[in-house]
Amino acid sequence: MSIIERVNKYLNELENRVSDIIGSAVIRTNGLIVASALPKEANERMIAAMSAALLGTSKRSAEALFNGNFNSLNLELDQGNMFLIGAGRVILVAITKPQPNIGLVTLEMEDISKKISQVFKTGE
Repeated sequence: MSIIERVNKYLNELENRVSDIIGSAVIRTNGLIVASALPKEANERMIAAMSAALLGTSKRSAEALFNGNFNSLNLELDQGNMFLIGAGRVILVAITKPQPNIGLVTLEMEDISKKISQVFKTGE
């Protein structure tokens, strides 16, 4: 199974575990899409570019404010939420319905991000 096939499998697993998630993607830190399970109406390129920009700002904020490292971001919007979590060399992004179960989304994303990180670390 290729890396992309494995990543797509994990995205499907995430969406099956959390009904509040309406789409997910794995994005490189430069804003390019690795794999996507985003809704058809979503602008994938815009989501990827914004995710990379949000990651960069979040990393700089963590370093400047707390001399720490970025872990995750939850962007609350009126139409739903956008979650970002680092997954090694890539970013795991999820788009949710309004007022999701934030704890469940975060818990499941942390688990899947570890699996995705391992895929890119070993190349398997």
